[in-house]
Amino acid sequence: MRKSKIMVIAVLITLILPFAVFAAGSAEVEVDESAAVSIEFWHAMSGARVDLIQGIVDKFMAENPNIKVDVQYTGSYNDTLNKVKSAYKAGNAPDIFHSYEIGTLGLINSGIISPLDQIADKYDRKIPWDDFFTPVQSYYKYQGDHYSMPFNSSTPLIFYNKTFFEKAGLDPENPPKTYEEIRAAAVKLQAAGYKTPVTWNLHSWYFEQMICLQDEPFVNDKNGRSGKLPTEVVFNGEAGQKVLNWWVGMEKDGLFLDVGPGWANHRAAFGAGEVAIVMSSSSDVNTLTKALAEKGWEMGTGYIPRPEGAKGGVAIGGGSLWMTNNHTPEEELAALKLITYISEDESQIAWHKGTGYFPVRKTAMDQLKSEGWFNENPNYLTAFNQLLDSPETLNTSGGLLGIFPEARELIQSAIQEMYAGKPVKQALDEAAAKANASIAEWNEVIQ
Repeated sequence: MRKSKIMVIAVLITLILPFAVFAAGSAEVEVDESAAVSIEFWHAMSGARVDLIQGIVDKFMAENPNIKVDVQYTGSYNDTLNKVKSAYKAGNAPDIFHSYEIGTLGLINSGIISPLDQIADKYDRKIPWDDFFTPVQSYYKYQGDHYSMPFNSSTPLIFYNKTFFEKAGLDPENPPKTYEEIRAAAVKLQAAGYKTPVTWNLHSWYFEQMICLQDEPFVNDKNGRSGKLPTEVVFNGEAGQKVLNWWVGMEKDGLFLDVGPGWANHRAAFGAGEVAIVMSSSSDVNTLTKALAEKGWEMGTGYIPRPEGAKGGVAIGGGSLWMTNNHTPEEELAALKLITYISEDESQIAWHKGTGYFPVRKTAMDQLKSEGWFNENPNYLTAFNQLLDSPETLNTSGGLLGIFPEARELIQSAIQEMYAGKPVKQALDEAAAKANASIAEWNEVIQ
């Protein structure tokens, strides 16, 4: 039975003793690392990704036979977060849960989580943050501390049908890079018989990313990263208007197919050949490559479009793994071991190959490159290159906002109103005013 002794004090006594002992306030907590322990892990990845995650966890349990992990798919990010909050109130929260990047500030202030760096220090488990890609870890880092473990990291990409491009007289090796180039390609594709050549689902994420591309903030107070709670959104400024004047203008001119919200319709339209260009998550590389290959078409990928001359970059999307508080030391340490395992090279490579989400660690990317994976699968490399080509600023670190999920809903409703004819500036200003009212209420509760 392997046991260790660790004390969370200035001096670490490096002796092997029957139990791991930690300073916990005025009391000491004993942890037997080989004792049988059960933990719960709730996640928001559906479809084939359920089996991928289960496979990673099964391997972890095989290497740690004393730890039993109950893995559950608990619905969307919103559904999962709401279920975690309800379970926490009832006293039976999962040890680990999966949440989207925009939930970060809300969770930091929720009172239900244990900050990751704090737990790692408590159990003397150093996390090699220098091996994580800076843009990935930066989103989940606040005032110098990492609060959760990066897991599924992605950026939006342009996916295009190379076969259709060639038939329309477009260069299949040169995807459009700017708003003007997307429009010009769409016009040429339409003239070649592709009725409504461009689409993506109605989601605020693309809007947020295209504000980042202009190196502009989403909220005030240094994009929510000043250490103070942000007090107002700024997405209704010139940068946001520029995005939506182009986006909605494409729809009004019949070049853009409105497929509504959700993540199924735009994928289906692209796979069926209804459109030649789609914007979606890099996590769709696997799915969309297969969909086009079934029809005998070749797919290409490119960076998401930007206004001419914009000098910003993308922020990561996706989610991370959080630890809830109020668990036993044995459960806490087991949970820490699992989320660390999921971030390691073998797990991240399996996850990347099965989805298109890029690995969060440099060593995993180096291994993929050395084995020739990207030479054979270049579309998997595009998101990674797009991220590394992005400058490191407070804006590309990603906005932090307590009511971010609500802000997304307001923006999506505003875009629908724009499709129906409401002027871009008016719709954005109204959405911003509603968001600011909610921010004031949220801040009052937190403070």
